Amino acid sequence: MSERILIADDLATNRIVLKVKLTVACYEVIQTDRCDEVPKLARDTQPDLIILGRGASDCSLATCRTLKADPVLGMIPIIIVSDQDDQRARLEAITAGADDVFSKPLNEATLMAMVRNLIRARGAENEVLRRRELSRDFGLAEAPALFARHARIALIAPDAETGIYWRMHLATEIRHRIDIMTHSQALEEVGAMKAVPDAFVIASTLKDTSDGLRLVSELRSRQTTRHSVIVVQDCGETPSPSSMALDLGANAVLRPGFDARELALRLTRLLARKFEGDDLRKNFDTNLALALRDPLTGLHNRRFAQSYLDRLEREAGAKGQPYAIMVLDLDRFKSINDTYGHPVGDEVLVEVAKRLKGKLRDMDLLARYGGEEFLIALPGVTHTQAQAMAERLRRAVSDQPVAAGKVAGGIAVTLSIGVAVSSDMTQAAGSAHDLLQFADQALYRAKSDGRNQVMFVSDAA
Repeated sequence: MSERILIADDLATNRIVLKVKLTVACYEVIQTDRCDEVPKLARDTQPDLIILGRGASDCSLATCRTLKADPVLGMIPIIIVSDQDDQRARLEAITAGADDVFSKPLNEATLMAMVRNLIRARGAENEVLRRRELSRDFGLAEAPALFARHARIALIAPDAETGIYWRMHLATEIRHRIDIMTHSQALEEVGAMKAVPDAFVIASTLKDTSDGLRLVSELRSRQTTRHSVIVVQDCGETPSPSSMALDLGANAVLRPGFDARELALRLTRLLARKFEGDDLRKNFDTNLALALRDPLTGLHNRRFAQSYLDRLEREAGAKGQPYAIMVLDLDRFKSINDTYGHPVGDEVLVEVAKRLKGKLRDMDLLARYGGEEFLIALPGVTHTQAQAMAERLRRAVSDQPVAAGKVAGGIAVTLSIGVAVSSDMTQAAGSAHDLLQFADQALYRAKSDGRNQVMFVSDAA
């Protein structure tokens, strides 16, 4: 199912141009020519992104403030499209709460990269909210209230003189520790630091090193800096690096000409979100490890999975998105325990869990559902996508023997998988738990038909 974007602009030509470009990119587009309709439309349609044009009435700033002040709608990212390509208009929009500002004339590559970036950010924030709600569901302690926290900001400029200039001006706008780092320090020394920078400000072009955009990609891919804020300062190249920087993982790109005030505004908002996410992940994972994880494999347990399915069903219903549920069972696992002993069987379970997890997306659920049985829930997938994923999972286990118990050549292990997809079961399955039962029936058929195969509920009917 396509992501949903709400466009509000009282000028029809503006809406038409945006709709054409977004529809071609396979987004679902909702339109309105009235700013006062936006909050209600947003509640009714639950868009993944809102684009506000300033149009003739120029009510986008007021609408943006209204949306951001709403406890339900405030998490939806907002782009304000400005007819004025100047710093004053950008600062007004960011101060009003806009997550990004797009200035005409329309550059399609930059716009689409901005859209992709903010929708990805929306997905990450949804995961934070999901963890918070699950914590409440299970009576786990809430993360402590946020307080004024001092961040560490690393500036990676084209040269030392520019770095000093950036730090001098940024220090007048923001009260955090600001360090000047080189490209090599950012890559080689950050991993060894006890206090990894919370934010990086990186020039798009760096002197005597590889492109600054490559550094963005490297930092975003590393475990220690995966959740750090990254802001790219455009150094005025032609063509603009904005679209590539956003696609590589930058949170924002600043226009050419260093502006300390805009940078400070963006960093303040992005750092607040980072700290909230950091606190919630730490708090949630600590409590979850004690209450809702299987102690052997480290996967979520049956209790967590039951609650997750309830939430998945509600979210899928609200967005009209399909989802799939898989039940996986190790074939003839009892014979492994009988032949090699339970400690070796435990090693097999741990390795299988590791292989399965390595093939799944971050948003997917993998739980040990009992004994040698696993449960997987896949949000937003079609029948075809679920089929391809199930085959990848089956082969990830069966294609290579499991090294366990010092058994020569390893132990051959196979999986049987039963799959049910909500979009295939609109008449028969009323809930995610109904879908789970259908997937279990498909698993039974896969077992009875010879094992080591994937069976859909439609095949098993």
